[in-house]
Amino acid sequence: ELSLSQKPPQSMPIAVDKKGVPLDSGFPPVPVTVLIPAFQTVMLTIGTGISYAVYKFGGQQALIDSKISFISQQQLGWAYAGLFLFKLCTFVLLINSAVARKETRIQAPDQHVYKAFNAPDSQGYVLMESEGAMGKFNRAQRGHGNYMEMLPSTVAAFLLAAYVFPFPAFVVLGVFVGCRVFYALAYTRDPQERTSFGTLSFFLITVMEGMCLFTVLKVFLG
Repeated sequence: ELSLSQKPPQSMPIAVDKKGVPLDSGFPPVPVTVLIPAFQTVMLTIGTGISYAVYKFGGQQALIDSKISFISQQQLGWAYAGLFLFKLCTFVLLINSAVARKETRIQAPDQHVYKAFNAPDSQGYVLMESEGAMGKFNRAQRGHGNYMEMLPSTVAAFLLAAYVFPFPAFVVLGVFVGCRVFYALAYTRDPQERTSFGTLSFFLITVMEGMCLFTVLKVFLG
């Protein structure tokens, strides 16, 4: 999940209704349909700008040009462009999920809401335990699950970016791995502590995607 929540620290109690659902969604007041596109656009723009700077000032412009020329000759630009079709799908589904999460006020790490069959209306929903060792277990599991969810698209972006920008992509990936480790450890302690690591790791993915977008622009636009 995107780390856009403003949930208070674990030590601060969260006000809930009679069903156990938080009274506040934890999202900023900006509409999700505006917030997420703006967030993604800014990060991808910066990532592409970084890629251009590496290309222009990294001392390997001729080598990068030769690789992009090969991609163009073999019509592999479509493989790079295809990455952004996957991203578009992920983007739409992410917005759909975030809109529903904000409307229901269900906060991370909960991914689903359960109720007992034929339960009276006065009975609360079944949500994840958030306190003590069980709460830490749930958040540790979610930290791992969140990494596995983003792994396929991250690997795809890295492999495509690394052909054109091998060492820069490797450096970005190394920092990304460190961020995900700290993200999971912080998430286990307190959901709010993960925010900075989550935001940075998403940015690092968009840097690799920016390398791919730069390649697409060079292939098709010259």
